[in-house]
Amino acid sequence: MASLGFKAGLLLVVLLKICSGRNLLQHEWDPKGYVMYCPCMGQFSGQTEQFLGALSFAKGINRVLVIPNYINYPCGRKRHAHPGAISLPVSRQHNIYKSFDDYFNLDKVKEYYPDVILMDEFMDAFGDKEWSEGKRLAYCSTKAAEFNEGVCPRKGNPFSEFWDHFDIKFDESEKWSEGFHFNVEYDQWRQNWEEEYKPKDHPVLAFMSAPAISPLTEVAGKLQEYLEWQPTIAEKCDKIIEENLIRPYIGIHLRNGADWVRTCQLAEEGEYQQLMSSRQCTGVTHDDTIKIDQKMCIQSEEQVIKDLAHVVRKEQPKSIFVATDHESMVEELQEAFPEIKIFHLDPEKPEHDMYILGQSDHFVGNCVSAFSHYVRRERDVFSKPNTYFGWKSNYHDEL
Repeated sequence: MASLGFKAGLLLVVLLKICSGRNLLQHEWDPKGYVMYCPCMGQFSGQTEQFLGALSFAKGINRVLVIPNYINYPCGRKRHAHPGAISLPVSRQHNIYKSFDDYFNLDKVKEYYPDVILMDEFMDAFGDKEWSEGKRLAYCSTKAAEFNEGVCPRKGNPFSEFWDHFDIKFDESEKWSEGFHFNVEYDQWRQNWEEEYKPKDHPVLAFMSAPAISPLTEVAGKLQEYLEWQPTIAEKCDKIIEENLIRPYIGIHLRNGADWVRTCQLAEEGEYQQLMSSRQCTGVTHDDTIKIDQKMCIQSEEQVIKDLAHVVRKEQPKSIFVATDHESMVEELQEAFPEIKIFHLDPEKPEHDMYILGQSDHFVGNCVSAFSHYVRRERDVFSKPNTYFGWKSNYHDEL
């Protein structure tokens, strides 16, 4: 009977492994220490940028990266909210937390840096032992703590809710002052972390936000090549392309939600040389003559059609795929380009839009948007052409 019970238990473990797709092997504590963080800024594309920066940081200081779950917010991308729609306060909504490997192939990431572990696996393996209550420090800068009642952990969604999801309560705050920067490509900044926060005294650097700089450095941005979509996503999106789009097709990203209108007011009111992800257009080197203007940030219907007409004449597409957070302009685009099939997918799944845009024969994006920047980085890996609404430069194909 005992033998049967053992076999049944072994079978259950095997089935759980098959069903979950997770690595259920026993993890051993790594003495070189860990980096952990909350991806508390932005939606899917922003959180992915944070991951790339954190991955570069963890490798730079030779620690294991604890990869956090993605935070999917209940209000989604608010693509087509109507005037009568009821929106609950964020405090009354519940986030959805999805593992990194629900989206991306973890083995591909390990080709660049093998010392990574998923957040759920870390807590299962070490949350009751090596990093149990009483050993948990929250790390942040003194400046961040000054704006937060003198402590590192912040209240509200997504900050406290992220840590609560994993049943993590911090015992104390560890604050750093000048001389500490997340860009550890510079030896002195890397050495500061290694010398001040030795693994034996600080085994887990649990940051309240991602240890990444924005915009990403060129080195961190090139890590995009190690982000490979899971086959479940790729296969589903390939089928959508096959059934709804005719090649060659252009993929466009229209960023025009109400929140974005407010963001773009900064471009209208100030003289910014860089705004959010605008370096994907302007380049990393600062040019005092370049200013981020309104048409680079948000476009009118007339501008979208005018700019797109240039690309259409050059590329001669048979289809146009529209990705957006709000207004798709499908009817307006179909009227403007009657010989071209216009297709808009509304899945509330940004990963599907990103994949389909990435596979397009030509991509037209938004200079300032992190979403467009994700698509741009992925396409750069395969040397695919990109242009942008409202932007003309010798460094890119002109619209």
